[in-house]
Amino acid sequence: MKIKLELEIDVVMGGIAPVGTNFYGYLPEGTTYDDIIKVFDQPQFGRSPDGEMQVQWVGKINGLVFTIYDYKSRVFPQYNKDWHVGGESKFTAELIKAYFQARLSE
Repeated sequence: MKIKLELEIDVVMGGIAPVGTNFYGYLPEGTTYDDIIKVFDQPQFGRSPDGEMQVQWVGKINGLVFTIYDYKSRVFPQYNKDWHVGGESKFTAELIKAYFQARLSE
């Protein structure tokens, strides 16, 4: 069953530690670095200490922590089209994907 909901969304970027999040999905296929910047502005973090991520966005959507990152990518972020979404739950990742697609199409 599918239902249609209308939600009030509050997104806050930066000043948040990417702690307690897990991988729950991907941004839509073909998403570019510039697409993510258009919606979420510049990344909050650069290369991770273990080298597994080159860039990472961290924020909260309706109070839920989320991350967007390029896990183990072999290309520069500007050429990447494979973006991971992390959060506290699958719901957080689904909310981010819906928000991202709606904002990108504005």
